[in-house]
Amino acid sequence: MKLDAMALFVQVAASGSFTHAASVAGLPKSTVSARVAELESTLGVRLLHRTTRRLSLTAAGQLYLSHCQTMLDAAHAADAAISRLRDQPAGHLRLTAPQASGILLLPPLLAAFYARYPAVTVDCVITDAHLDLVAERIDLALRTGQLADSSFVSRRIGPVRRVLVAAPAYLAAHGIPEHPAQLARHQLLLHDVLPHWPLQCEGKVVQVAAGGAPLRANNLHTLRGLCLAGAGIALLPWFMVRDAVADASLQLVLAQCPPLDNTYYAVYPGRSHRPAALSALLEFIDEFDLASQLA
Repeated sequence: MKLDAMALFVQVAASGSFTHAASVAGLPKSTVSARVAELESTLGVRLLHRTTRRLSLTAAGQLYLSHCQTMLDAAHAADAAISRLRDQPAGHLRLTAPQASGILLLPPLLAAFYARYPAVTVDCVITDAHLDLVAERIDLALRTGQLADSSFVSRRIGPVRRVLVAAPAYLAAHGIPEHPAQLARHQLLLHDVLPHWPLQCEGKVVQVAAGGAPLRANNLHTLRGLCLAGAGIALLPWFMVRDAVADASLQLVLAQCPPLDNTYYAVYPGRSHRPAALSALLEFIDEFDLASQLA
């Protein structure tokens, strides 16, 4: 309130008129006059000589005006600095993402982000583990799957298409399953966090138990490698295998009963005011259309 009153005082002094100052501020003349009077009362000095014809500054008013102008100039400079920061963010971010997307999808996105915002530095922690965002000082986590309720903000990026795939050599040796029930007779390559495969088949969701899989891994790249080597059938994100399917290194299995999509989220600590660098990265993820690469 005092800064507002100081700004009104500067306007009155500059125009020499309460009427003109009120017009510029969009306030009633009585309000401007009262604010300046309150300022004088708070300071315990008279700032203006008032007559019916004109206003003039007292000695105290002249001294106070110079300080008020300095304060207002500093406020305008602060606004300009924030505006520049918004247009050209700067700072440091720590980002974590699952290994598959962190290795295959993030490099081109982050390279393009850095080209636009060279004043923002990014540390990438690529892991399938769900890190403690506070303890690890993580600004943004990209995560898949069902998210637990928390104090963090979660922003849905989009669905992750998943498929069943196998090498042609494996299918030639073991046959091509035509129904989810036939998967029980096959070698399934299992990710540690997904003991059941939810498949959409004939309008229903069928849960295929993959608990007896002979080969397991906590890394999707390892499962992809096993699949390419002919070790069995794997459930993998489409973005990891689209090239292998295109060149026939891998073959879709049960395409008529695809796995349910996963969901990709951006998660960050709940803050009333996000850092400009984080806001810029979130907006860039949307602009880069990461969602289309996951589908």
